[in-house]
Amino acid sequence: MTGTFDLTALVHRLEAAPEAAALRPIGLEEVFLGSGALESLPDAVAGLVAGRGSSGPVAVLSDMTPKRYRSGDLLEYVTKSVASIAGVRGVFVGSPEHDAHADEVTLATATRECEGASCLVAVGSGTVADIGKVIAAALGLAYVIVQTADSVNGFADDRSVLLVNGVKRTVPSTWADVLVADVDVLVDAPVAMNASGFADLIAMFTAPADWYLANLLGMDDSYSPTVVALAREQGPALLEAARLVPKADREALGEIATTLTLSGISMGIAGTTAPCSGMEHAVSHLLEMAAVKADGGAALHGAQVGVSSIVAALLWDRVLDELSDGALSRVRVPDAAESERAVRAAFLGVDPSGEMAEECWRDYARKLTRWARAGERLELAGEQWPSHARALRHLLAAPEAVAAALRSAGAPVGFGELDPSVDDEAARWAVASCHLMRDRFSIADMAFFLGLFGEDTVGDLLGRAMALGAVA
Repeated sequence: MTGTFDLTALVHRLEAAPEAAALRPIGLEEVFLGSGALESLPDAVAGLVAGRGSSGPVAVLSDMTPKRYRSGDLLEYVTKSVASIAGVRGVFVGSPEHDAHADEVTLATATRECEGASCLVAVGSGTVADIGKVIAAALGLAYVIVQTADSVNGFADDRSVLLVNGVKRTVPSTWADVLVADVDVLVDAPVAMNASGFADLIAMFTAPADWYLANLLGMDDSYSPTVVALAREQGPALLEAARLVPKADREALGEIATTLTLSGISMGIAGTTAPCSGMEHAVSHLLEMAAVKADGGAALHGAQVGVSSIVAALLWDRVLDELSDGALSRVRVPDAAESERAVRAAFLGVDPSGEMAEECWRDYARKLTRWARAGERLELAGEQWPSHARALRHLLAAPEAVAAALRSAGAPVGFGELDPSVDDEAARWAVASCHLMRDRFSIADMAFFLGLFGEDTVGDLLGRAMALGAVA
C-alpha cells in the first residue's frame, strides 16, 4: 500500500501543544490512506469484531449511487471483503432517484436495520458517513468508513450533520474506529465530487477568522491555534493541487484526502466545527434546507461552501476596513423581540409551518444573550485592535485568491454555476439570513451588529462575487 497517514505522530504533536489540556482525544484508531488502502479492510473489520467479542453480521451501509473501484463495483468489493468474517447485511439509504438525507425517518429506519450487527461499515460520501456515525453511537457498534470521494471533511470527526425540524444541525455522534481512503477509489469518483471537497477546504481561508473573532469578543472560548494549524498549514499544498483536481491526479487527490482528514480531526478534538465552519457553511446549510423543503435537489455541499467563501472573504474585507476606524465602539445589541420577529420572518417563506423558524430562533436567542454580555470584551478588543487585525489578516485569504483557486480546481465560482443552479433571489436570502440560523458567531453577525448587513450590502457582496467569478 502506498501513502500513509501517521496518526501516532499527530497524537504526539497534540499532546505537546500548549493548549493540549483543552483538546479532546482523537477517537480514530486507524487511518488507511493511499493507493491500495482497501486491502487493509478485512483485517481491520476482523480486528474490531474480535476485539469487542461481537457476534452477528457486518452491516454494510450505502446509498444507491454506483461507485467504481479498479474497473469494478466498489460496494461489491467491500461486501466480498468482509463477508467471510461474520456474514453481511446490506443496509441502504436514499433511492436511485433521490439522495439520502440524514433526517429523523431515515435515521430511525437505518438504525433498526443495523440492530444485531457485529460491526458497521459505511461506503459512501458525507451523508452516508454521518448517518453511520449516528447508528454506531446509538447501537454501540464498531464503525468503519470507506470514503468514496474527496467530497467533505466530515469523515474524520465525531459529529453528524442532521436535519432537525428541517434545519441543518451539527450534533455530536461518534468517531469512526477506522477510516479507509483509497486513492484508487478517489480517482474514479466524479470530478465534481472531488472538486466539492477542495471547495469545502477553501473555508480554511475564512472560517478560522470567524472563530478567532468569536473568541476575541467572548462569543466562543474554544479557539485553539494548534487546531487551526492542522489544516491551515496545508493551505499552500492545497492551492498547488487545485489545477490537478479536474485531471483526477492521484497525488493531488491523496493530498486533498490528507487535508480533509486533518480538517475533520481538527473539529473532533476542538469539540466544535468552528475550525472549519463559519459564515460560508451557514449559507450552504440554508441553501440545502430550502432545497429539501421544496422537495428538490441541492448542489453539493462543498461546492456551495466554496462559492459562499468568496462572499465571506469579501465581507471580511469590508468589516476589517470598518473596524480599523474604531467601529467596535459603535456596535449595537438588537432588541430580543425585534430579533425574534426577524428570524421568524426570514424562514416563514421556506417553511410556513414555523418549525424551521422555531428551531433557528432557539439557537439565535442564545447567541444574542451572549452578545448582550460582551461589552467588556469589546472594549478590550478595541484597545488592542491593531494586533488582532494583523492576526486576522494572516488567517484570511484575498477574495480574488479564493475565486482563482476554485476556478482552477474546476469548482463553481458563482451561485449560478452550482448544479442545480441557485438564482439571485435564493442566494440573497441565504446570505442575508445566514447569521440567523444558529448559535455560531461569524463575520455576518459582526457586520449585522455594526449595522453593515442590510439588503444593499448583501446585493453589493453578491455583485462583487459575481464579478470575481467572471475573471477568475
